[in-house]
Amino acid sequence: MLTFDEEQLLDWTEGIRKHPDMLNAFWPSQIKSKIWLTDWVKSYLPSAHKIVIFGAWYGLLADMLDIRLKDTKILCNDIDKDAMLWCSRRHATQTGRLEEFTYETRVDLVINTVTEHLTQDIYDKWYDNIPKGTYFVIQGNNDYKEADHVRACSSLTEFNRINKVENTLHSGSMSYEGPWNEVDNRPTYYERYMTIGFKSEYNK
Repeated sequence: MLTFDEEQLLDWTEGIRKHPDMLNAFWPSQIKSKIWLTDWVKSYLPSAHKIVIFGAWYGLLADMLDIRLKDTKILCNDIDKDAMLWCSRRHATQTGRLEEFTYETRVDLVINTVTEHLTQDIYDKWYDNIPKGTYFVIQGNNDYKEADHVRACSSLTEFNRINKVENTLHSGSMSYEGPWNEVDNRPTYYERYMTIGFKSEYNK
């Protein structure tokens, strides 16, 4: 079980006070998907040390991985300058578009949890830029109702196909609750997809 000490909770509270939109990172579905990811990394890639997180926003996932793995060197990437300024207090940061990221050193793992927000062209550029011999973790979902979800998927199979996954280490899905359906007066459920892969010399 992932637990958070008083110092971490106070730090997040301070972040929300200074950046009110950071509260959106604490939706139950957001927290559950991040804990799910840290569980998988701990289980399948426990020796990952140098990690790059794309779409890191305010760095919650980076904070959680620090707790899970204990010995990490994490770089957070996002286009949100304010979020990166907050992240820079605890992690290395790089502000800019993820498909234009430059790898200046070898990394053990790259993480992208915002694949549904990326057009296929942008995703392909990001993926093709990953150095060969690197593990990657990607997440996406089947929520087509969000306007900025330009590449949602109907199944885990489709998710892996359009994200060019090869050399799969592990892959699965998790149900989560979305916005309340006011018309039918019931909760809405979606699927979150996640895959760990390895980009080898033979990736197409």
